[in-house]
Amino acid sequence: MLHLPSLSRRLLLTLLATLPLWAPAHSEAAEPKQKTILMRSGWQTVNIGDIGHTPGTLRYLETYLPDVKVILWLHKTTDEVTAMLKTRFPKVEIVQGRLNARGKANNPEFQKAFDEADLFLYNSGMHFNQFWPPPIYIIEACTVTNKPLVLYGQSFDGFAPEDEEKMSQLLSRAAAIYTRDVESFYYLRKIGVTSPSLAFGPDGCFGIDVRDEEQANAWLKAHDLKPKEFITVTLRSNTPKIGAKKSTSMNPANPSKEDLAQNELWTKKLRAVITDWVRKTKKKVLLAPEVNKEIIHAQTMILDKLPEDVKPYVVNRDPFWNVDEAASVYAQAIAVVSMEPHSCIIALAVGTPTMHLASPRHGLKRWMFRDIGLSEWLCNIDEDPADQFTRALLKIDAKPELAQSKVNRAMHTVNTRSKEMMGEIKEILDQQ
Repeated sequence: MLHLPSLSRRLLLTLLATLPLWAPAHSEAAEPKQKTILMRSGWQTVNIGDIGHTPGTLRYLETYLPDVKVILWLHKTTDEVTAMLKTRFPKVEIVQGRLNARGKANNPEFQKAFDEADLFLYNSGMHFNQFWPPPIYIIEACTVTNKPLVLYGQSFDGFAPEDEEKMSQLLSRAAAIYTRDVESFYYLRKIGVTSPSLAFGPDGCFGIDVRDEEQANAWLKAHDLKPKEFITVTLRSNTPKIGAKKSTSMNPANPSKEDLAQNELWTKKLRAVITDWVRKTKKKVLLAPEVNKEIIHAQTMILDKLPEDVKPYVVNRDPFWNVDEAASVYAQAIAVVSMEPHSCIIALAVGTPTMHLASPRHGLKRWMFRDIGLSEWLCNIDEDPADQFTRALLKIDAKPELAQSKVNRAMHTVNTRSKEMMGEIKEILDQQ
């Protein structure tokens, strides 16, 4: 038997007394709980812009917050859209359902997702304004459950004066608000919003990287549209949505005389641009719908009214497409000319120059392009002459390297700011 000096024996016993009764060979300290974001997105499936928000923001989350679990709460989807999202983002859980202002869902799967979430991200759009009821229940549900809310890449086109104080108080509860145009930022400041983080932040659709090369190439080949030998033109008319049950200011069920006059003004300018383009370049034009309702109007308001020598150079896209196929087509265009902003965003994301022919009627979101440094490609279709659009378009065609450098510069601005936003979201998550 080993005999230790009394001092050493007492020291050994003291040390043994301080050890745990069972010491594992390896530390089994609890791993930090994985953070979870619940993202609300997918506003419509009849609009490739509303489809495109979702994969764009998911890509930024995947890139900059790879250790965060993301659950996607889709507002609307189709089998085709869901399949696209699952293929590109296999780790993202998808839920659907309804939520009330107390944070109670209408099905167990969605309730579990909401309860699990450490942060609620409301994806890009323009839902907080006076044109339709804003989703206040989201703010209230996050308040009741003490869940931080981030409004991501939103436009705020103004509330009724009598509602501004109330909306200011509600929006101030958000942990962060990112406005996709600077005009919205100034408006929120003006009405007194005091969110801890209130700043410019680009639309999530800029992050889009989904593609459907096979379908795109087959369709282009069938219509004799060769890579970098055509432009696309996108119409936005004052007409109702297909199957719409109610009228909205931007999609009037019964267009007024003023609405019809605006339609004629817009399409006359688009026809002039197309005619000049075809006659001066002998290159083709694809009438590309951002919203499915515009397919028929592009045919009747534009293609059918073009000069006979121009018509053979113009193709109307029919049937409607998913955003992945549209992105693959836009990547092969010389330029995308669009009255709708999200075809422009998708074009920039795939590296294609773009011109946004915007009407002030369609809201503050048009200023996105000015705010990322593309003022020269942002035009007012109500006031600017058609030959101004043509000159800018011909310059893009004549100097593709210069146009490409402008696209790259704008996307550098977008991606740098988007990375910063994701860093701020991580900081909010880490505080939970």
